[in-house]
Amino acid sequence: MTTAAVTIHPATEADHPEIVDILVASYAEYRETFEQNERWEAYLKDIRESVVNPYLTQLWIAKIDDQIVGTVQLFETARKAYPNFELPIDYPFIRLLGVDPKWRGHGIARVLLQQCVDSAKDMGKNTVYLYTGGQMVNAIRLYERFGFTEDKEFSSESGGGKAICYRYDS
Repeated sequence: MTTAAVTIHPATEADHPEIVDILVASYAEYRETFEQNERWEAYLKDIRESVVNPYLTQLWIAKIDDQIVGTVQLFETARKAYPNFELPIDYPFIRLLGVDPKWRGHGIARVLLQQCVDSAKDMGKNTVYLYTGGQMVNAIRLYERFGFTEDKEFSSESGGGKAICYRYDS
């Protein structure tokens, strides 16, 4: 755990460049799992544009002192999180949880996940969902330790990759 206090704040527009930098750095370890460079570049484009997504309900940052060390996005529903897919999940949906690689192992991701669970409760929902890739083993371990369970109904495999849908019931 961290020696300094982690605080969670709603992000401001001024935070966007730093959020993007953290997301790109935190997902860089998965670059080699993308078979085609075009898919990786499209993923990075999605990450960079995510902070101005009109469907984004909440964008949170984690800070230690005055430094942003992590971020997470929360959407009202799966349809808003993934508007190009027909997902009938009418619960809050977490996307793009990222922690600065220098700050991993300090409980920051857990605090951000808890913020999403608390926000979902404020929306009148006791369940939150998220997707992760089968190659993201550290993320899978984090989610399962937090208490997320796979919702096999919404998990899928295509193009050599696995999209795992997790849900958390509080």
